[in-house]
Amino acid sequence: MVWLFGLTLVTRPDILAQMPDWILVRDADGNRYHVDSNGKIYTSGRPEFDSRPVSAPAIAFYYNHGVELLRGGHKVEGLSLLKSILAMPAVEGKTSDYRSKASAEINRLIRKEGDRYALLDRSASILLYRLEGVVVLVNDLMRYRVEIPGEATLLRRRTRENGKYGYYGVLLGVRFSASAASSAASTYDALIAIDSERFPTCIGSMGALKKNWVSNLGPDSFRRTPVRADEKMELSRFDDGEEFGGYEAYFLRGRYGYCVRIISGGFERSKNDAMMYGIMQSFRLSFPD
Repeated sequence: MVWLFGLTLVTRPDILAQMPDWILVRDADGNRYHVDSNGKIYTSGRPEFDSRPVSAPAIAFYYNHGVELLRGGHKVEGLSLLKSILAMPAVEGKTSDYRSKASAEINRLIRKEGDRYALLDRSASILLYRLEGVVVLVNDLMRYRVEIPGEATLLRRRTRENGKYGYYGVLLGVRFSASAASSAASTYDALIAIDSERFPTCIGSMGALKKNWVSNLGPDSFRRTPVRADEKMELSRFDDGEEFGGYEAYFLRGRYGYCVRIISGGFERSKNDAMMYGIMQSFRLSFPD
């Protein structure tokens, strides 16, 4: 069972004939949008992708697209983009300017939505940004952060809430040598599954957390080799012989429990081992000590 500003002008005679003072632009991330003679950016105003990481070279697009999504009624998608811009490290110049603009738009949304904003905020909890060849994923609802070298595609997300209990699972496809503009391929070097739970009460031990996940996922035939462990985390290497292998980690923090797995197959498994281990090492929980 497997659980991953440079701009290019695009000449489009048909569009330019209709809007002679507009230019169709393709940015470093492969996004396409129009710019008028005053430098104002126009995007489609509708969701064009699912959780693509924002980046500094293309931040003008992501900010304007986020604003247009909000105004077009796509509030979760627009909020996710604006929150992802805020999650990026502050850099003087253009990035810092757009962080300020994104914050102002979010505050405007908070005032407009009132009590409804809390649900929007929970629904827009997956934040993605790219920094120096690494995709950073933050789940601000379940309080974790992980760094992924290369390119990561969000393949699936599942959530459940019932009173004080909450579950959030994500599955990502990873290409360690891919660029942002080439991320449409359907094959991956590895898959990452991050399953997180918020329980009604604190989990007493790592053993209890692991027992819970065995109950959730069912038994498997993987062979596990311990790598390191303490009272709050346990990391193991696993494989099923020649076909699949990777790393598995459990994290425990109060009422929150996490099961993180990264897996690769065949010849790629040994070649990707160091990259997979680095991803596991980058996993962080954002709780006050």
